[in-house]
Amino acid sequence: MSLLMLADERHCTGCCACVDSCSHNALSVYTAEDGHLYVAKDSKKCISCHKCEKVCPVMNGIEYSSNVVSHSQPYSVICTNDDLYAKSTSGGAFAAIATQFISDGGYVCGAVFDSNSVKHIVSNDLDDISRMQGSKYLQSSLEGAYKEISSLLKQGKKVLFCGMGCQGAAMYSYFSNNKNRNLLYIVDMICGGVPSSFLLGKYLENERRFKQVVGFRKKGKYTLLCKNQHDEIENLSYNNLPLMGFFSGLTNRYSCGDCRFCGVERLSDITIGDLWEAAKTEKKQKSVAIVHTPKGDELLQNTQDITKRTTDWNFIRYNYRCVVGKTMNNFRLQRILLAWNFKHLSYKTLCGMYGCSSKNPIFILLKAYNCIYRKMVNVYIRIRLNNIIRHLSEK
Repeated sequence: MSLLMLADERHCTGCCACVDSCSHNALSVYTAEDGHLYVAKDSKKCISCHKCEKVCPVMNGIEYSSNVVSHSQPYSVICTNDDLYAKSTSGGAFAAIATQFISDGGYVCGAVFDSNSVKHIVSNDLDDISRMQGSKYLQSSLEGAYKEISSLLKQGKKVLFCGMGCQGAAMYSYFSNNKNRNLLYIVDMICGGVPSSFLLGKYLENERRFKQVVGFRKKGKYTLLCKNQHDEIENLSYNNLPLMGFFSGLTNRYSCGDCRFCGVERLSDITIGDLWEAAKTEKKQKSVAIVHTPKGDELLQNTQDITKRTTDWNFIRYNYRCVVGKTMNNFRLQRILLAWNFKHLSYKTLCGMYGCSSKNPIFILLKAYNCIYRKMVNVYIRIRLNNIIRHLSEK
């Protein structure tokens, strides 16, 4: 038997495609000491069929994205359904597309809160769209979703998947040889990276008046929405461990620090995200929807509750993670010592380490250093963006 190779913790994205591909239950998901999901192998059950390697978008080397455009087109999109728009993080592109898709007889696979964790569910119930809306700055588990989608495709049902770029790549890879592949529509999102689940866990463990986090944003405003012990929703400032830890990028998966699944052109059908450029000048928040395929164009054309217009590539100046996936955070001490920090440091110290406390002089200095560091990184990002936009403009 040849040796089975899985993506290591530096490169694994936690997409769970390998787990669902294994018919012998030899693979299982676990939460590692850094608060991220990874996969473990049971050597006694493994028969070395290598199905897991073949579907893994890291191991099979799929070229999912690039910043070279041959056919993709960005659009400015806003949902005209007031109820859907109000519940959306930005312009409501996903909600409008998903609602139309279910209304036309299809199923949607999207991320929902499951207590204080996030998972993907597959549903044809319009009421579940609201659960899938909104930003969820946690790792979403896709375990079981591939099998459920496979069963629906076999029945001739259309399925719309929405997830991060790495998850979209996993879906594309998992179903690349499926004879019903044309029934699967993939929408991926512009992603800022996946923070450690320990941020939320430590917050709820120490802020005892809350029992559940239900959201991280209200339109363009970052705010932590928490349910207290009386089931009342409280709207908190962004100065807390879950949000500031996310902003810092210092608890992200290692794979997020060198993302290979971002780019303006992708193998997904549509890429969606915030149109931050419009948010600076217009009252209503808008989404950007980059159409990559005829199927993606079909999705937008068939969606009734949206208005759309073509836009140029300048939007990436305000949403650089669409095209720049490399950071230096993987090499910073707060990330390298992440597991140790959360195991040994107090909650108060963790708040200082990851940006939401500045009373201690040491943390004030650390905050100043982080600010200087970000300004230096922003110079590099601006140079990269200018080069990318120049090449895109020449197309």
